[in-house]
Amino acid sequence: MNKSEMPGVRACDAELVIPNLVSRMRAVVAEAFPPQDHVRPVIVGVSGGADSLCLADALHSVAEAHRLHIVVAHLDHGLRGAVAQEDALAVRRFAEARGLPCVVGRVDVAVLAQEGRVSLELAARRARYAFLAEVARNHSAQEVAVAHHADDQAETVLLRLLRGSGLRGLRGMRPRSPLPAAPQLTLVRPLLGVARAEIEAYCRARALHPRDDATNRDLHHLRNRVRHELLPLLRTYNPNIARTLARLADVLTDDWEIVETAARAALDQVATVQPGEVRLDRAAWRALPRGLQRATLRLAAEHVYGDVVELPYAVVEEARRVLNSQASRACIALTAGLRVYVERNAATMCTAANLPPACPEGV
Repeated sequence: MNKSEMPGVRACDAELVIPNLVSRMRAVVAEAFPPQDHVRPVIVGVSGGADSLCLADALHSVAEAHRLHIVVAHLDHGLRGAVAQEDALAVRRFAEARGLPCVVGRVDVAVLAQEGRVSLELAARRARYAFLAEVARNHSAQEVAVAHHADDQAETVLLRLLRGSGLRGLRGMRPRSPLPAAPQLTLVRPLLGVARAEIEAYCRARALHPRDDATNRDLHHLRNRVRHELLPLLRTYNPNIARTLARLADVLTDDWEIVETAARAALDQVATVQPGEVRLDRAAWRALPRGLQRATLRLAAEHVYGDVVELPYAVVEEARRVLNSQASRACIALTAGLRVYVERNAATMCTAANLPPACPEGV
């Protein structure tokens, strides 16, 4: 469909569509970074795909007016060989053309996944945020911008729903949140309310040349099946399904604030929290209502991981069953890398790598 064929747009108005889109995208991005009385650095994660190029380009266009010093950051995950090197080169050229500093890093995500006994997806996510945090520290930046958009939000909510997530997970992503690898820094998602189609149209209007990541079409990955199969099907029932899921996330954010306050107070009463470990008093924990039992287990998992971790409903219920039983010794696998070691009077949540010798795998 060309511009003159777009619904609701007369042929004589077609030339106005793209300029309006560009100016609106810039306004959306600018709104996420209100001008201050001094120039401040902002790290922008750029993979080379359409969404991150759109974000970086729009931010660059408003940087002077909003007193922003943009630093482009790109991480090679070590999974795609020469193609990944070409991606890094394309990002460097994009940054150089705009006079922006560019930091390129590389990690071996496959090795990190094996060492941490986690999935490739989780290892890659941790590596990206650790890299962005390092770049932020090196440039004295307090804010890191990434290009998650409205379609990503819909996919995230659906994925967490499929996995049996609680309120915490169904909130989806937030426009501003602590950076997982460094909670003292702020992760900003300026495009969270923007659809993928708008981002792609912006790239065409600005003559940007996104890199194509073939792994985004690999249907072996659950997120890709949600993107290419489930969401298109749901749109036949509700053409505005992405917006509906976004509204659901907003409502549950407010609900979660109430639950989180109660859950944190309960966790303080029934647990001893140390770096990388949460030790629960079983008797005190058993006395909690079922909702707070679930919520405290999820909060404890986040503390141990130092990141958001989505625990499926069945896993949480199995942990509740064992903790509420008379079992005097057990080892519960919550995820590939997270365990609960149960003793008679206590239960310790920790990573599999820090599991006590008294709790061998398979108990």
